[in-house]
Amino acid sequence: MSFGKRLLELRKERSLSQTDLADKLGIHKNVLGKYEREEVKPSIDIVVKVAEFMEVSLDYLVGKVDMELDKSIIDKVMTIQNLPAKDQDYIIFTLDALIRDAKSRFAYAS
Repeated sequence: MSFGKRLLELRKERSLSQTDLADKLGIHKNVLGKYEREEVKPSIDIVVKVAEFMEVSLDYLVGKVDMELDKSIIDKVMTIQNLPAKDQDYIIFTLDALIRDAKSRFAYAS
């Protein structure tokens, strides 16, 4: 999905008018409309503002991935990434085991 379509979808999901979102982003509503209709490409600064305001990843916003990532999970990953390598390895090892077990339970439950 393209940036313009994703922007429109997110704005409508959050029940925001073009004026409301444009005000939050510091742009004119006509410019926002042009982004949604894909008549104009936004600057990277605007794309970052949109992603932060909508609490979605840049990858999701520009259509590289179709799954909206949970912000709390992203925050946890960022916390893990800032830990010492030994702690990261231990946490990832544990997560891998938990994920494997959850997948097994799901497979047998079907």
